[in-house]
Amino acid sequence: MYSPRAFVETDLDRQLDLIEAHGFGCLMVQDGQGGIEIAHLPFVLDRGVGPHGRLRAHVARANPIWRLATDGRPVVAVFSGPHGYVSARWYEEPTRQVPTWNYAVVHAHGRASGPMDRDDLSALLDDLAAIHERGAAEPWSTRALDRELHESLLQGIVGFAIAIERLEGKFKLSQNRSPADQARVARALAERGRPDDLEMLRWMKPPSGQGR
Repeated sequence: MYSPRAFVETDLDRQLDLIEAHGFGCLMVQDGQGGIEIAHLPFVLDRGVGPHGRLRAHVARANPIWRLATDGRPVVAVFSGPHGYVSARWYEEPTRQVPTWNYAVVHAHGRASGPMDRDDLSALLDDLAAIHERGAAEPWSTRALDRELHESLLQGIVGFAIAIERLEGKFKLSQNRSPADQARVARALAERGRPDDLEMLRWMKPPSGQGR
């Protein structure tokens, strides 16, 4: 991924935070004939497993990507965070600037293992439900399913894990602009107030104790 130095994010916690906040990722694997197999999947991130963490996901058994992913070839999962248009009129000298696009992304490179056994696959589904039902008054869980239906569904999917070997973070959030322009962009994002704008504002703030 092309990343000018100003936008390179190397802080492991911030990279993993973005993956957790935007866990619906894009898995890409080469197919051996010059093409790329792609799947859009919800992932579970396991922090602390290995030096960079571990990802878990599942696909339909009929999806060819799991066989490609688990045969030892490199895989990459792309996680896209907040993004949005930045107008040239937000800058101190708008007649000498052009618009751009701000965004935050993380690429997780690694190798997959699988397929999961029945217990690990069931645990993955439990974890996915627990993560995304969090905060609900009456959270749904797989325990609500009819047992025969549950077993039938497990037969139709395949789970796998990706040991993350390398993370690439690119947080393009106006770091290459002057302090005055960064402040102007922050104010404009707050005024526009879209969900992605407000989240970008949070990512623009440096980690506690660090300057950017």
